[in-house]
Amino acid sequence: MMKKSMNIIFNMVIPTLLAYGVFYLLYNTFQQYFYEYRWLAAIPLAIVTGYIIIENKKEWKTIKQQG
Repeated sequence: MMKKSMNIIFNMVIPTLLAYGVFYLLYNTFQQYFYEYRWLAAIPLAIVTGYIIIENKKEWKTIKQQG
């Protein structure tokens, strides 16, 4: 049980937080320097969200197969 929860934390939660942290930094940069183009920050959000969903689905399948 402990190993399974550690797998979830290290393989799903931390990468998700890191990806959204990078998105937040990109969004703030766009907002400060390119205010009129701030809607372009939606592109990295869509990319990050899509990537995280795909990776988390793969990881969840792997964790379910192990347990």
